[in-house]
Amino acid sequence: MRTRSGVRLPQCLCLLASPGLVATCSTGALEPNGITSHAFTVTVGQEVQLTLQTVGPGEYASPPSLSSDVVRFLAVKLVTPAVPAGPTQQFRFQAVRPGQAVIVFHPTAQGPEVEDTIRVH
Repeated sequence: MRTRSGVRLPQCLCLLASPGLVATCSTGALEPNGITSHAFTVTVGQEVQLTLQTVGPGEYASPPSLSSDVVRFLAVKLVTPAVPAGPTQQFRFQAVRPGQAVIVFHPTAQGPEVEDTIRVH
């Protein structure tokens, strides 16, 4: 099982997230919340932060697989405070040119792969 945390977009956005509704307003990086294996649209130069959590042993391998150079992997960090369920990781990417890239996160132990599509305009 994996979850994502935080939503930050240039304008207000509401996303239905498990278990409730999340709404925030901010500028800066895109941080999807409660959405796995989804497509997102960003602009050239925008940063994308994807946060994944595992349940049980293992984590998601870094760097994840990228289908194209439309986005660039910047970094990964552990999110604190730690939770007993398993590690929470925040992966950061930069949108570098128009196009589309598929990002695949591979678990190091158990759990499914997570796949997200980033469309850059």
